[in-house]
Amino acid sequence: MKNILILFNLLVISLNSFAQSEITYEKGELHSENQLGIDLFYFVHQTFADAFYMTDLYKQLSDDEMYSILHTAYYSVTKDQKVLVKIKQPKGAVARLGFNFMGNTEKLGDILVLATNFNRESRTFEKKVDPEQSIYRWYKIEQGKLVYRKDLYSKEAEKENREKNSYSLIGMYLFDDNFENDDKVKPLLDELLASDKEDIEKLYGYLYLGEYWILNNNLTKAEEALNNLKDLLRNSESIPKGYSLIANMATTELEMMKRFNN
Repeated sequence: MKNILILFNLLVISLNSFAQSEITYEKGELHSENQLGIDLFYFVHQTFADAFYMTDLYKQLSDDEMYSILHTAYYSVTKDQKVLVKIKQPKGAVARLGFNFMGNTEKLGDILVLATNFNRESRTFEKKVDPEQSIYRWYKIEQGKLVYRKDLYSKEAEKENREKNSYSLIGMYLFDDNFENDDKVKPLLDELLASDKEDIEKLYGYLYLGEYWILNNNLTKAEEALNNLKDLLRNSESIPKGYSLIANMATTELEMMKRFNN
């Protein structure tokens, strides 16, 4: 029995070593706090979707591996030190995710850049970055918030989102750079979820309710919202099945936050 246990432990160590060799980092020191003053929720919300879902890496990586990448990036990136993640692929070029600070840019001020070598057209990672097709994201750093450049507040955008549907304005208020509209989120969510709106609108209501609770550090309430979202998706006759990806993404985000909070 003792020999079997020793063999099992050696096997686990070997497998873990192999898994670790598939993901490598070029980075500096791992700090105890984020050195750019970015709130954890906004960092996870913005980067997990763009780094893993826009590049299809979520199909390859486990939750623990995705968490390890985000944890390393969040606590290692500084004003002077970028983080480069390399992920070996079954075939073709190595996947590269770069997290880099740029200060005092002309249009956005201080920003965090997420750079990849994933070609949105060919849907593959390529050795050379394509200036037109490789996925890049610029996020404005604003008093702890991390704001995608297309989500910046403007009165025009507010008007457009208000006229679209019952949930777009909620998403805008959650993730824009205007702190004055943050307290409008929960009342709008309560109104939407108590209404007789179509299932697709309530689906986004539960999605944003989960985001709201994560932002407010209540992961229990966030999980309740996620379960309601999944129940609605499962039982609805009007929501297209392709929307199951929303539930998958929301699940991944919650799993990332759980790991960060453990």
